[in-house]
Amino acid sequence: MSSVSIRRALISVSDKSHLATLVPMLQQYNVEVVSSGGTAKALEALGLTVTPIQEVTGNPEAFGGRMKTLSFQVSSALLYRRGHEGDEAQASELGIEPIDLVICNLYPFAKVAAQGAEWGTLIENIDIGGPTMIRAAAKNCASVCCVVDPSDYESLVAEVGTDGTVSADFRTKVALKAFQHTAQYDSMIATTLCAQAAETAVPSIHVDTSNPRVLRYGENPHQRAWVCASGTEGLAAVQPIQGKALSYNNMLDADAAYRSMMDIAQVNPEMHAVTVIKHLNPCGASLAHTQMDALVGAWSGDPVSAFGSIIAFNQPVTIDTARFFKGKFIEVVIAPDFTEEALWFFSKKKNVRVLKLPLRDLSAQPVVRSIDGGFLVQDEDCGLDTEYRCVHQGELNPETELLRFGSMVTKHLKSNAISLVQGDSRGVRLLGAGMGNPNRLVSTEQAIAKANDNVIESEYMDQDVSFSILISDAFFPFRDNVDLANDYGIKAIVQPGGSIRDEEVIEACKEHGITMYFTGRRHFRH
Repeated sequence: MSSVSIRRALISVSDKSHLATLVPMLQQYNVEVVSSGGTAKALEALGLTVTPIQEVTGNPEAFGGRMKTLSFQVSSALLYRRGHEGDEAQASELGIEPIDLVICNLYPFAKVAAQGAEWGTLIENIDIGGPTMIRAAAKNCASVCCVVDPSDYESLVAEVGTDGTVSADFRTKVALKAFQHTAQYDSMIATTLCAQAAETAVPSIHVDTSNPRVLRYGENPHQRAWVCASGTEGLAAVQPIQGKALSYNNMLDADAAYRSMMDIAQVNPEMHAVTVIKHLNPCGASLAHTQMDALVGAWSGDPVSAFGSIIAFNQPVTIDTARFFKGKFIEVVIAPDFTEEALWFFSKKKNVRVLKLPLRDLSAQPVVRSIDGGFLVQDEDCGLDTEYRCVHQGELNPETELLRFGSMVTKHLKSNAISLVQGDSRGVRLLGAGMGNPNRLVSTEQAIAKANDNVIESEYMDQDVSFSILISDAFFPFRDNVDLANDYGIKAIVQPGGSIRDEEVIEACKEHGITMYFTGRRHFRH
């Protein structure tokens, strides 16, 4: 492909910013500018002479502006192949004059969707003529230059400014961006309308890659990584108030901290919820009447693993809470807000990333994971467990709040997951956890060992392991976990139930005097 001279341009934009950047170049090379509606008025106000689109199409704008650029004449001017003997002859016969440059961006569907617009408003913000022009021009990038992003205007001016032409490399580059633009636009429409209509079994997923934010690195320093926000809200869109650039792992751990904290906060929204995350797993979690009790309780869950952790709070962080981290190494702190004094304190720890992230409903977001050749999509595991059916009443009769807290913590641990939780007048907390093992007995051993260590090492814990509740994310296939729990004096267990050996497991509880609850809901997290 060779360079193309810019003699005729079609400009039709929703975002009219930076149009003034184009004017000197268009005037310098006497480019004929074809335009319509508000874009034409904006260009004329900048001193350009504009050919109305009607003179090209032979038809007036109609149906409240729904019909403007859609026409045989415009599409032909963009699509016919320059230098092709048959196409050139037919264009001459039909009176089609070529368009060499298209400047176009689309109706602001994403903007009105983000504002919570109703169906009718969304429909009126679906662009039809724009995508047609963009796709036609991008398809024929051998002869036509198509620019969809105002931030590329300066590059276009620099490109044309040398001799009035656009190189093949530049045309290809912006054509690829144009195809991304229309693909993301269509995906956003499908996602939004399907969600509003609630008529699709599989959620439509929009991944906007038009403005990716470069992360510090991927899972390892030799891997590149980006985050692509699907809107203006949520973790993917938030910018740190301070601290080093975020890495891929930081974002994953921050998401795990935020989601686990949000689940725990559901147990009692009036209390302070804190989670401490390490490698996607809660190594500490607490729900307490004061923020400091919640933080100390969560940190005590595994003070060693809390080194380099991510911490999430459900209420604004105060200076007293911030001071707790003096002399402690943490990666990220997340909260809906921070007092000025707390931010001043964190400013002294320049590497700590501070994220202000409001509480929000996560239930509507599908969970997407890539596999070879495609993607797995599922609903988020949301909501509190509501059923705690006592299948055997033993020596302990714990409060429902503690049971629910334990279920919420355990569902955020990697399977096979076992947690031990404990409560007192200050609140409830994670005492020990085992997770990510190929069999559940190993996880139970790990959780009990960690809980015992914490009771011995922490001044915060004033009860031994026998006062804790053991929570399992899935059913017990054998009675061995119950027997092991009994060896350490544990007197209450929560599990989903559903095993063919449930009766055997219940019988073990009867032998040991252990209270057991069935929730009827499994919480695997692979």
